[in-house]
Parts: sequence; C-alpha cells; structure tokens
Amino acid sequence: MQRFFGSLALILSITLSITSFGKGKILALGDSLTFGYEVEEEHTWPKLLEKKLGVPIINGGTAGATSAFGLPTLRFHLKRYTPDLVIYALGANDGLRGLDPKVTQKNIEEAVKLCQEKGIKLVLLGMKAPPNYGKTFPANFEAIYPTVAKKYDIPLMPFMLENVAGQKKLNQPDGIHPNAEGYKIIAENIYKVVTKHYDPTKHSKPEAGNKELQTRPK
Repeated sequence: MQRFFGSLALILSITLSITSFGKGKILALGDSLTFGYEVEEEHTWPKLLEKKLGVPIINGGTAGATSAFGLPTLRFHLKRYTPDLVIYALGANDGLRGLDPKVTQKNIEEAVKLCQEKGIKLVLLGMKAPPNYGKTFPANFEAIYPTVAKKYDIPLMPFMLENVAGQKKLNQPDGIHPNAEGYKIIAENIYKVVTKHYDPTKHSKPEAGNKELQTRPK
C-alpha cells in the first residue's frame, strides 16, 4: 500500500512538472473517460463543459484510475488550489474489474467528505457495471451512487454515459471509450446537472490564450 501511494505521488509530481494546472474553478476528477482516451483535448467533456460554462476546468482524469485514486488525487490537487466545484467521475474501472462495491463506496465517500469538510461543492456522476457479471454485482455496484448522493445530500447524475454507452456511432472501436460525438452528448448531460447546482456567472472565466487553463495532464 505504501509503495502504491509512493508511486502515485511520483506520477503526479511528474505530471505537475510537465503541465501547470493554473487556477481552475472546477476540478473534473475521473479516469480515461474524463481524460479523453484517444481524442484531442478540445473534444473531451471537461473542455466542452468549460466552453459551455465559461469557467476554467482542470482535467484531473487519469487512465486506468479506480475509486482508490480518488482521495489521494483529490488531496494532491487541493494542496495547489481550491476549486469551487468537484465533478467526481470515478468508479467505471471498479465496475469493469469487479471490485467489491463496499470498498468502492467507501472510497467515494471519503472523497465526498473531504470536499464537504473544505466547503467545496461536489457533483457525483454515476456508473454502471458490465452485464457479464450476472445480476447481483451490477445491482450492488449501481446502487453505490444514489446511496452516497442521498447520504451526503449531493447532486447526482445517475449514469455518466447516458445515451452514449452501447451506441456504436458514439464510441471508439473498443466499445468503451466515447468518440468526439459521444463526448458532446456527455458534456451536454453534465451541463444540465451542474447548472442546477452551480452558477457559472459568479465565477471567473478563462483568460484568452492562457495555456495553463487549456491543458490536461499528458
């Protein structure tokens, strides 16, 4: 476990040396679905949402990340700036790997509690497990998100990939990661949820040409 967190810290420190995160107002915390696997940065949902809101968004997506990355990654970012909002989009890889839903829920709750302790708003994006795990596991896994949302009274988008998952024309050949067209739908869906609980007019807009606010970790 110590080696895991040590490796994570090393990866994050290298990332920081390559890319300056600037003063983002929103942190998008997730995995490859957030990072934007095999798509240009301008087509990722954080960048599309940033344009729609007019508010800087830091792309905190890490390929392969599970909910276990949530708390340490969040702590890392919060040492460098304080976002007004965190959009939590982790858990998809937990479902794909069949990880214990109780552990996944605990990981998510720890990140939620940290945000609430610091007075940071959080929007939770729900995930679904693949059907090949039978009935019990998917049901237990998918119950995590509404359970956490209700327990901590936070906004929930029931399924991050709503109207995109399973749609061949909206996904890459692997059938898992959205393409540019799929990300347009995801960004629009997230926008509808976020704007119910977050007023972008009260927060600063990105500065034109500011590369610090226009990059994601490489």
